[in-house]
Amino acid sequence: MRAVKFIVFGLFLLFFSCSTTKKLYETEDYDGVVEKLGQKAAHGKLNAEQIEVLANSYHGANEKDYDRIMELKMTGQPNIWPEIYKRTLSIDQRQEKISDLSEDIKVAIGYKSLDLDEEINSTKEKAEIFLCAKSYHLLKTPTEENIEEARGLVDQLFKINPTNRNLDDLRVKLIIMPSERILFRVATPRELFLPEDFARLVLDFEHNKIYNVPFDIVPIDTSDYDLMIRVMIEDKFVGPERIETVSFEERNGDLVAKVTDKILTKSATIYGRFEFIDVKKDRILLVTPFDVSTEFAYDYAEVSGDKSACSEHTLELLKNKPVDFPSDTMLLGDVARKLNSIIKEYYQKK
Repeated sequence: MRAVKFIVFGLFLLFFSCSTTKKLYETEDYDGVVEKLGQKAAHGKLNAEQIEVLANSYHGANEKDYDRIMELKMTGQPNIWPEIYKRTLSIDQRQEKISDLSEDIKVAIGYKSLDLDEEINSTKEKAEIFLCAKSYHLLKTPTEENIEEARGLVDQLFKINPTNRNLDDLRVKLIIMPSERILFRVATPRELFLPEDFARLVLDFEHNKIYNVPFDIVPIDTSDYDLMIRVMIEDKFVGPERIETVSFEERNGDLVAKVTDKILTKSATIYGRFEFIDVKKDRILLVTPFDVSTEFAYDYAEVSGDKSACSEHTLELLKNKPVDFPSDTMLLGDVARKLNSIIKEYYQKK
């Protein structure tokens, strides 16, 4: 029956006026036909032959996608999901183009709306899981061939979901792993007045390898660097010194104590970005922003009256003596150490 339909359709192609659309149909570029005739249909400019061309192209494209999806699912292989997602999405996008046309045209081409949202979300999730898992598996053995294959998979992942949480990590690995030697630097603008030992604290490493690629924090004249990881410090914020005071009474029978609970807080934040630079080509390959914060918080109590009236919590606070706020330099030094820990955790312990 399907063969008869296409033979009959071939006869009236002789009368089909649009040679471009005819060529698209003959080469089975059904989506190209749907795009062109869909635009004409939106302006009510289709004749009977063109409506049948649109119907055959629309259903033909859907049938090709559906048949391929079924074929892939029959294999049971884990690598099928990116293509299944792509084809499911194509069916949905195709029906969206038809859904805006007049009811007469939709009836004429036998259009029926399909609810594909759940299927799209499910296949998208499976595609992302496969692409991430396969990429990480390949990068466990970072040969030139595996890195190139992983790069292609990561490109697919980006097209499917540009906000996938694994993208930055995979991109960093694809940059670092092919490198032979790395120069690791910290750039601290003078106008930020950071502590003198800030860069040293950030680059305080126990060993000098990132993903098994050696790096230096001080350039060696005899070394040939192909990658630089530059920690660009862009801004800082040191919060004001705050004292939150709460006064209340505590009682134990006839005994009364007036308690003043004092909480001291002060914070500091550094804003910046990691730049991955191709040294030989002098170009930035990837930029990853970051912000790192630390907070000083200290709680102690002062009591007037009979301490026997105090709760256990207040008695514990009484053991804390009044202290001064840490200086800006101390807090920023702590931020530098935290940034160092983040670098170690992210790049050296995986």
